Amino acid sequence: MLMYSSGNPTNIANPIKDASIRIDIKTLSGRLTLFETTLCEKISWDELDSHDDLDPQGYLSEYNEKDIQLICCQADASTLWHVPPVVQTRYMRSLRLNMDIIFSWQLTRDRPKGKEVVRYELIVQDEDLPTYSEVMEVLNGTTNSFRIFNVYPRYFRVTGSGEVRLLEQSVDLVSGDLVLNRGNPEWWSFHDIDLSSGCGQFGGPMAIIVSEETPQGILGETLSKFSIWGLYITFVLAVGRFIRLQCADLRMRIPFENLPSCDRLMAICEDIYAARAEGELEVEEVLYWTLVKIYRSPHMLLEYTKPD
Repeated sequence: MLMYSSGNPTNIANPIKDASIRIDIKTLSGRLTLFETTLCEKISWDELDSHDDLDPQGYLSEYNEKDIQLICCQADASTLWHVPPVVQTRYMRSLRLNMDIIFSWQLTRDRPKGKEVVRYELIVQDEDLPTYSEVMEVLNGTTNSFRIFNVYPRYFRVTGSGEVRLLEQSVDLVSGDLVLNRGNPEWWSFHDIDLSSGCGQFGGPMAIIVSEETPQGILGETLSKFSIWGLYITFVLAVGRFIRLQCADLRMRIPFENLPSCDRLMAICEDIYAARAEGELEVEEVLYWTLVKIYRSPHMLLEYTKPD
């Protein structure tokens, strides 16, 4: 915390740079992508003329306008429906057993490093799913669309650490029609049934996202990635480890470090050095093993280190 307060990293805006949406249908036979688009427009909140229609309940009043963006996506998918008829027929049989519809947002930001891409996935509840017969009629060509209720939340926020969370007070969920456009080739469309979405000619998925600010600099990026608690715990563990190493096996070093007087031992070491300098190698060896013998015997070490 002292490092955090001293470094004082400045928070800077971290807006959404890119957004994409995908709607999948999942059964026991696997997962098929019905709708996918990467054509989404990002509109800053302060560029809009009126906010009352988009936020009538005042959910966003406590957030900075620079952190709020309106994401408007095309209603038509940017990919085509290229499932072979044989595969589609076999897949339709598995719809009788179970069926899940998964809606996912993929958002890209500049920070934090390593978590630039954020994915938010929501499985539609069973009571909000279309019936098996409604999906079958669209796939076999009898009808063109079916409706899905409460697909995804209208408001959510992306934290500085790269997590997606709902606004605490927001409960609004988006419903829409999934349409299979006939032709050659075929493609899917998703139409938001809320006509007052504020996206103008964009009738596809729309969301209001709060992208929280992130600290800049090395310290700021570290805090964004691991949080202040992670940095604090790491610092405490490092300091604790260092102190523990200093105090480890302290009782084993007491007989050799806390000696009353080392004059006699120093005299033997000086004699070893002098014997080596004069070339008296035999005398040097005798003195050396005498010193080793003293250190091996606690009684002799105590006798040789008594003060005069």
